[in-house]
Amino acid sequence: MEGSQTSPAKEPLLKPLLLSHGTVECRDIEAAKRFYTEVLGMEAVRTSKISLMLRLNSTTTIAAVQTRGPNGAGHYSHFGLDFATREEVEAAWETLKGVQEEYGIRKITRPADQHGTYAFYIEDMDGNWWEFLTNPPAGYSYVFDLEEDDRAWRDQNMGADRAERYEQVKKDG
Repeated sequence: MEGSQTSPAKEPLLKPLLLSHGTVECRDIEAAKRFYTEVLGMEAVRTSKISLMLRLNSTTTIAAVQTRGPNGAGHYSHFGLDFATREEVEAAWETLKGVQEEYGIRKITRPADQHGTYAFYIEDMDGNWWEFLTNPPAGYSYVFDLEEDDRAWRDQNMGADRAERYEQVKKDG
């Protein structure tokens, strides 16, 4: 088709490294693990008492988190955009604060150390949640190189040495 354009009409405001992960909510983590592995053929690693990390032939992962009540598509239902450094996450936060009204961004949380990374979330104009975070080059896929342990998700030194630990696991593996 003549005149079609695959690149953005204007330069994007942010330049994340990759789309690393998304999150889905579930009511029963064991039933979810059975479905994702037996029906969908995904690899599953238990990361806490209420969560699994899933993947299928990709570095992009899906976190399944057991929640209570109906799925309200809250911030647990989000996709993550990875950055290499805390400074890049801070810069993304500043950029989005500056264009919040222009793009109809409903909410922007403050960057914080959480679940082993430095991150913040936004709720877009349609109620979808997005996380902007630091991560090793291959995103959360490093958890598949670790021994399965339901403490792995929290025992990440708040992200301070995450990339170094990932490289060490690769080297030792």
